[in-house]
Amino acid sequence: MSASSEFKKYYSIYKLEEAFKLYIKHDSALGIDKMTYNNFVENQKQIFEIINRKVTLGTYRFTAYKEKLILKSRNSYPRLISIPTLRDKLVLKSLHLVLSNTFSEIKQPLPQECIQDIKNCKDKFNKFIKLDISDFYGNIRHGILIDKLKKKIKKEEILSLIKEAITTPTYLGDGGKTQEIITQGVPQGLSISNILANLYLHNLDLDFQEREDLKYIRYVDDIIIMCTEENFKKVYKEIKYELEGIYNLQLNIDKEEKGDIKENGFNFLGYALKNSSNGTPKLTVKESNSKRFENSIVKIFAKYKHSKRMSPEQFIFTINNKITGSISSKVNGDKNKEFRYGWLFYFSQMEDTEFLYHLDWFVRNLLDKFQLDHIDKKKIKKFSKAFNEIKYNFKESTYIHRPDDLNVQEKKALLESIFKVPNKDLNNERNIEKIYSKLVYKPILEYEKDISSIIS
Repeated sequence: MSASSEFKKYYSIYKLEEAFKLYIKHDSALGIDKMTYNNFVENQKQIFEIINRKVTLGTYRFTAYKEKLILKSRNSYPRLISIPTLRDKLVLKSLHLVLSNTFSEIKQPLPQECIQDIKNCKDKFNKFIKLDISDFYGNIRHGILIDKLKKKIKKEEILSLIKEAITTPTYLGDGGKTQEIITQGVPQGLSISNILANLYLHNLDLDFQEREDLKYIRYVDDIIIMCTEENFKKVYKEIKYELEGIYNLQLNIDKEEKGDIKENGFNFLGYALKNSSNGTPKLTVKESNSKRFENSIVKIFAKYKHSKRMSPEQFIFTINNKITGSISSKVNGDKNKEFRYGWLFYFSQMEDTEFLYHLDWFVRNLLDKFQLDHIDKKKIKKFSKAFNEIKYNFKESTYIHRPDDLNVQEKKALLESIFKVPNKDLNNERNIEKIYSKLVYKPILEYEKDISSIIS
């Protein structure tokens, strides 16, 4: 695809309107200008015209991003997320579409695809090297990045827009604004961040992925290389030289691991590769993540036990969706395809099926511990069955939660019977959809935030 033709297409008034409907949600985080979704809608015609004119002329300027800190764990530094205004978010999403079509060969694999690669070759190699890139996004050198972009992008207006996006400052927590000239780093949280980061290391990925003497897998800033005893030391020197010497990236020594696959095993993206009783490495769930998940189940039980508002029907509905996960195209704003949400979907590559039966026992044991004799155990779904449905009957399964399948009247009936919403609050389609989104879709997104925190 020509970058110029894609640029012209995606910044047309028509495509801007389409992108807004598809990707900008009514509950999108507000930028520093505090413009709400409703304010945007009221002025959308004028906003689309301003974007179209300024981007085309190469005069568009981004508003400073708003800072948001995300704490991954109590032992780690918070991650800085940059939140653009709604107008900038639309411009950045359109730019992401331009870049995705221009660099169509660059894809970020899903975590499950990375784990599948490990599963496919874990018996072929006996050594591993695990690396972590320190502050990957923050250390991307603009000069190297722009040189890579120029190989396919010749139009100065596109390059100018990208430079503007990655050099726009983020307001600090104290309300101050950095005055330094930004020459490195891609702000996290922008829709273009991931593709720019992947473009930065694309040649490195290709070089190591094409080698037959090792298996190289990278997910954002986490790298695992599986190799043999013979080339172990040589590969380690090569990957370190490339990352530090050629790409000017720093490696986190504290998170670096090397060793024997069978004897030591390793953790990657929330999974653990451990030696099984028969001497074969087996993929299971990292111990800390399995404990965290069990604790999240306990919280649902405790909330129900001590709540006067949650009905037995809502408790069963909640715990079942926690078990099976959900399939929807209406949760994250991209309505073009269905996405799979939930803990079991994320760990669908596990080979430790015994753990699934342990979870089934764990849930039933909690029913007894919390003395929930009035809950019909037969109505509680099972992890073991849901896992089999995901693996072998995904497309046809009615066992997995599919919130998009209900029509308006069915949504109304569910809200009344499960969540005990009064009929008077469900007197029109708009109210039904709004409450359904809050009570059904929003919890799915909350569960997904928990899952995203376990990666690496």
